[in-house]
This record gives sequence, structure tokens and C-alpha cells, in this order.
Amino acid sequence: MNSLDSSIGFRVISPDGYVGTVKEIVYGAENELSALVIATRLAKKPLVLVGVEDVLGCFEDSGSLILSSSWRSGAVEIPDAERLVV
Repeated sequence: MNSLDSSIGFRVISPDGYVGTVKEIVYGAENELSALVIATRLAKKPLVLVGVEDVLGCFEDSGSLILSSSWRSGAVEIPDAERLVV
């Protein structure tokens, strides 16, 4: 099992600092992990979808994962009306 498969609740950081917490794991074609839903502290984007390609590392022992510095450019805001996770 990939450590990202058990990353719900993990603290998310990037080179810029604290980003938020993993709220949901999204699987794509052929049941492969494709993205993470992250609850952020950003007022304009409180809940975002981030592709796994932006994950630099996942550390089960500390319950944290690190995103690349370019994660914001690929992040997709999840509007209030479409949120699946509260």
C-alpha cells in the first residue's frame, strides 16, 4: 500500500510553510490514487484538489506530507456547492 493511501488527517506543508490537512483521497482510472482534497487556511480556497504529482514526500511516522512549491498553480478550488467533504 502506498503511504498516500493512508494520508487522511496528515498535516500538509510546502516550502512556503503550513498548507492544511488532507481531508479525502481521490482515485482515478484503474483505482490509482490521483489527487488529495486538502482543507487549507486560505480564505479564497478553503478546500482544494491537489494532484499527487505535487507531493514530494509522505511520512507516516510524523503524519505529514510535503508538497512542491508549485502546488498552487495546479490546485483546483472546490466550490461550496460541490464540496463532498466538510
